[in-house]
Amino acid sequence: MARKSLNKSIFRLVVGLIVFTSITLFLNVWLATIEQTQKRLDTGLEIGQNVLERVLKSREDLLFTSAHVLAADFGFKQAVASKDKGTIDSALKNHGSRINADVMALIALDGKTITSAPEILNPAKDFPYKSVFNDIVKGGGASVLMMLDQQLYQVIMLTVDAPRPIAIALIGFKLDIATLRELTAITKLNTSLQVFNDNQETYQISTLSAPQMEQALSQVETRPSWLSITVSNDIPYISRQFILADELGHKTVLTLSEEVQKLFSDFKDLQLRLFITGTLAILLASLLGALFSNRMAKPLSLLATKAKEISVGNYSNPIDMHCSTEEVNQLSEAFTSMQGNIQLREEKITFQARHDNLTSLYNRQFVETLIEEKFKTGSSFLVIGINIFGFRGINDIFGYHNGDKCLTELALRLSSFGGISARLTGGELLWLPDEIPTDAFIAAMKSELETAVNIGEFNIDLKVALGLMTCPKDAKTPEEIFKSMNIVLDEAQITRQFVLPFNPSLEARYSRRLAIITELKNALKNETQELTLNYQPKLNTKTGRVTHVEALIRWTNKHLGFVSPEDFIAIAEQAGFIQHVTQWVIKQAINDAAKFYHAGFPQSVAINLSAKDIMNSALLTQIVELIDARGLPRTSVSFELTEGDLVKDHAKAIAHMQAYRDAGFELAIDDFGTGYSSMAYLQNLPATTLKVDKSFVLNLHEQEGDKKIVQTVINLAHSFDMNVVAEGVENLESLQLLAQWGCELAQGYYICRPIKADDLLIWLNEIKDKKWL
Repeated sequence: MARKSLNKSIFRLVVGLIVFTSITLFLNVWLATIEQTQKRLDTGLEIGQNVLERVLKSREDLLFTSAHVLAADFGFKQAVASKDKGTIDSALKNHGSRINADVMALIALDGKTITSAPEILNPAKDFPYKSVFNDIVKGGGASVLMMLDQQLYQVIMLTVDAPRPIAIALIGFKLDIATLRELTAITKLNTSLQVFNDNQETYQISTLSAPQMEQALSQVETRPSWLSITVSNDIPYISRQFILADELGHKTVLTLSEEVQKLFSDFKDLQLRLFITGTLAILLASLLGALFSNRMAKPLSLLATKAKEISVGNYSNPIDMHCSTEEVNQLSEAFTSMQGNIQLREEKITFQARHDNLTSLYNRQFVETLIEEKFKTGSSFLVIGINIFGFRGINDIFGYHNGDKCLTELALRLSSFGGISARLTGGELLWLPDEIPTDAFIAAMKSELETAVNIGEFNIDLKVALGLMTCPKDAKTPEEIFKSMNIVLDEAQITRQFVLPFNPSLEARYSRRLAIITELKNALKNETQELTLNYQPKLNTKTGRVTHVEALIRWTNKHLGFVSPEDFIAIAEQAGFIQHVTQWVIKQAINDAAKFYHAGFPQSVAINLSAKDIMNSALLTQIVELIDARGLPRTSVSFELTEGDLVKDHAKAIAHMQAYRDAGFELAIDDFGTGYSSMAYLQNLPATTLKVDKSFVLNLHEQEGDKKIVQTVINLAHSFDMNVVAEGVENLESLQLLAQWGCELAQGYYICRPIKADDLLIWLNEIKDKKWL
C-alpha cells in the first residue's frame, strides 16, 4: 500500500472532520429546529383551542348563573304567573344589563314568545326551536348555540317554576366578529366561525379577510414541509378546526389559524446564520489545517512514544523536546504536566479508594481487606462499632454542615487511640485496637468520644453507643462482623445499653424486629385485614350513658401471631413509618365512628396521636376531609396525646394543638401525672380533658395515697375548666368514688374490655338501660 504524506493526511483529516461535523451539525439543527417549531405550532393551536373552550365555558357559566338567579327570583315568578308584562320586561332588562347579555326573552310553554329584549323574537310567531322544550322541561334547562335573527347566539334556557314550569327564560350572548376579536386577542390566533345547516354554510364570520379565510380553511390540519417554509411559501396559514356544537339542526365549527411565515421567520434567519457560520468555519479550518499540519508532523512520533510510556505507568522519564513551533512546545509541556498530574491523581484515587472523603478514615471496602488480613493471622482481636446516638436529630436540628463537623471531630478523637479506624455509614464508625483494651479503657474512651463538640456559637453534646465483638469467636468473616455489628448497635440504641457486647441471642430479637417491620408494612400496604381496631367504652358518670370510646389498635399476623402494640408501635416509630400506622388508624376509626353514628349510638371516638403526628400540619387537613366526607359532626372524633412527648417541644405543641381545637376537636392529655406536669405547663395547653393514668386508679378503693392524687388531679382539671377521664376502673367501689368526686368519664374492665366495632354496637344495645351507679 502506498504511503501517504503525514501533512496531507493531517490536513485531509482535520478539514474532513470539520466539514463533516459542520454539515452534520447544520442538518441536525435544521431538522431539530423545524421539528421544535412545528411542535410549538401544535402546542399553540392546542392551547388556543383549550383557551377558547374555557372562555366559552366561562360565558356559559355566567349565563347559567344569571338565568338561574332570574328564574329563581320570587317577584319574577309572580310576574310571569300573573302575566305582568311590565314587571317581566323590567326584570329581564335589569338582569340582562348586569351581565351585558345580548338577548333576554321569556317564552311560554306553548312556544309563543311572551317578550324579548331586544325584539328579535316575534311575539306573534312560534319560537323557532320548540324541539328543545321537552328536554328543557324535563331537565330544568339547556345550554345551546342557536341562530336568531340571522345571528349566532350562545344561549342558556331555564324553566321558571312555580312550582311547576310555567315559562322558559332565555339569556344569550352574541358570537359575532367582536367576540372573535376578543378571542384572538387572548390566543394570538386568527379565528373563523361557520354555521352549517344540512352541510350548507348559513353563517360565517372571521378575523381574517374573505380571501385569507378561504386560504386558512383550505389548510386545516396541513403540516408544512421544510421546502414549503424555506422556498415556496405556498402555505400561508396552518389551521386547526373543531366543532363547537352540533344541535338544533346546526353544526357550529370554529377554526384557529396561525400565519406560517410569522411563526417560522426566526427559523429561516437561523438557517441563514448557520449556513454562513458553517461555511466560514470550513474555510477557516482548511486554512489553519494547511498552515499547521506541516509543523505538527515531526514531533508527533516522539510525543506518541511518551504517551505510550505514560499509559503503562512509566512516569520516570522526563519529556525533553524543543521545537520551533510554540504550540508543539506547549504540547510537550502539557505532556510533562499531564505526566505529573496523572501520577498525583493515581495516588489521590488510591487514597480515595481506601478512605472516607469526609473523615479521612478507612472506608468500608478497604477496612474489609484489613480485617481479612487480621483473620489470616489466627490471633484474637476486638472490633468496636461506634454509633452516634440521635445523629439524624443532630443533622435536623443543627444542620448537616454541623453534623459533618461532629463526625469529623469524632473521627479525629478515635484516630488518636491508634489501631485501625473506619467509617462504615452515616454516623457509624469501626475501630480495631492494636491490643484488646480493658473495660476501664473502653469506658474512658467512650467518655472522651462523648465530649461536647464546640461549633462556635454553642456546643453539641454527643452520645455514642458501642458494640463489642471478639473475633474470631463472634464472627469469622468481615461480612459476619458488619452484619452482627448492625444488630448489636441497633439493640444498644433500643435498650439504651450504650456499651453492649455481642450475644447470639440478639440476632433472634433483631430478626423479629425485621419481621415485624416487613409484615407490618405488608399489612398496611395490602390491607390484609390483620390490623383491627378495638374500642373500650367510657362511661359518663353523670348521665350513666356510654358516650365516648377509645380506639385501640390490634395486630395478629399469620407468621408472628399476636403482636403487642407496645412492640410494633415502637418499632414503627424507629423505622420511620409510624405515620402510615396513624393514617390507617384514623381512617378506620372514622369509618367506625360513622357506623356508630348511623346505628343510633353516636360516640366520640378517641384516637391516640404522637407528638410527631400533632406536628404534621397535613394530618389535620386529612382528618377534616375524612370526617366531612362521611357527614359526621366534629364531636364524633377526639384525640389523646401523651404528656411526656409534648413537653419536648412545648411551644410548637401548643400551636399545633390549638389548630385542632380551632377545627372543633376535643383534646385529652393521656397518662397525666406520670410525666413532667406543672401548673404553668397545664394552664397553657389548649386541651379539654385530662386522663388520669390507670396506675393511680387500679387500687383506688384501697390506697389512700391514690385517692388523694386522683382527687387533686380532678380538682386541678376542673380549676382549668377541663374534664377528667379515669382509666383502669376495675370495680364498683372505684367507680362510685370517681362519680362522687365529679370525674366525668370512667374507663376500665369493670365497665367493658376493648371489643370490636360490631360487638360494641351489640353491647351498647344491651346496656342502654343499665344502672351503673
